[in-house]
Amino acid sequence: MKNLFRLTESIKLSRDFKILCLYQTIVALADGMVGLFLPIFLFERFHQSIRLVIIFYAFGYLLYAFLVPFGAILMNKIGLEKSILLGRFFILPFYVSLYFLKTNPLLFAIFASLFLLLFRLFYWVPYHADFISFTEGKYRGRQMAYLAVLGYIVGVGAPLLAGFLLSGFSFEFVFSLVIIIMAISLIPLKKINDTRAKFEFSYCQTFKELFKKQNRQSALAYLADGGQNMIGVVVWPLFIYQILEKQYLAMGAIAALITIGTILFQLLIGSYTDKYSKKKLLKIGSFFYALGWLAKSLIETVFQVFIIGTFHSFVSIILRTPLDALTYERISCRDSYVEESTVLREISINTGYFLMGMILLFLVGLVGLRSAFLIAAFCSLLVNKV
Repeated sequence: MKNLFRLTESIKLSRDFKILCLYQTIVALADGMVGLFLPIFLFERFHQSIRLVIIFYAFGYLLYAFLVPFGAILMNKIGLEKSILLGRFFILPFYVSLYFLKTNPLLFAIFASLFLLLFRLFYWVPYHADFISFTEGKYRGRQMAYLAVLGYIVGVGAPLLAGFLLSGFSFEFVFSLVIIIMAISLIPLKKINDTRAKFEFSYCQTFKELFKKQNRQSALAYLADGGQNMIGVVVWPLFIYQILEKQYLAMGAIAALITIGTILFQLLIGSYTDKYSKKKLLKIGSFFYALGWLAKSLIETVFQVFIIGTFHSFVSIILRTPLDALTYERISCRDSYVEESTVLREISINTGYFLMGMILLFLVGLVGLRSAFLIAAFCSLLVNKV
């Protein structure tokens, strides 16, 4: 334990980064309450149609991939922090739309998709740009680890609380609490220093840059990352929902137990990311993360959900921490093209989400959900090509 604390010494945290940590801690509570259960909620409201759930997610990601350059152009006019604040505001009517989804699924699903799109357009590019400016290259792995650990600490109780509330109340009740928490998260965002953005590409130029030879390999890696994330976000919750036979509290408890074990491991990998080759760690992480996906395709019992879920959560840290640190490091090295590089990354990742959604629509009726984990394993191996 002493060695672990030594890993966290002498890290300088800027004022804005500390505010970002406070903000992310509040958001982690809300996200932890709905993240695992949102696909299940949509599955139930869409009359247990997995295809409709996939379509809801996939086409939302596609629209964002095509429109993200417009969001960056608007960001130029209002500044980074105002854009982040506006984007986060749009998440409130998104949850309000979900609250009323039961009354008219089609109408409020369209509203929810629209507000989620606005959130993404105004939020993600300036958020990543701010994160790069708030962190230092030689400490970035550990700073990212601290931010993740804060989310994990809150995340220990959030899914358990949501599972308990869903067992006794309803999704609508949980959404009411999430709306309140998300509204509170807007308060620290107002404290972050505002800066002007400088996205210099036109809409057409953005896509020309994406397909340039020097950007193709990284675009493929992020495309694969988006593909495997689509399976993690949509398929995995629905899969364990079927294994656990609609036991919300059990799902929340397993998610909480898995999270506990990842906290100290995240700090350790964050330190190693700063000290050792990010590319080597990424290759190790992608290999074991692929093995985790293969293991998930063999799950039959609740115990296996816990054991394999815990293993996959651990190795995801070995994959995700160096991947994100390497991404931010490369973007920051381009200096005047931070926003432009971020937009290209967002387009690639979200296109990956959409393409995987299209593959899932074909596979679900043909061979079932388990086959998706095999495809995710292949995508994990491609991620190290970044």
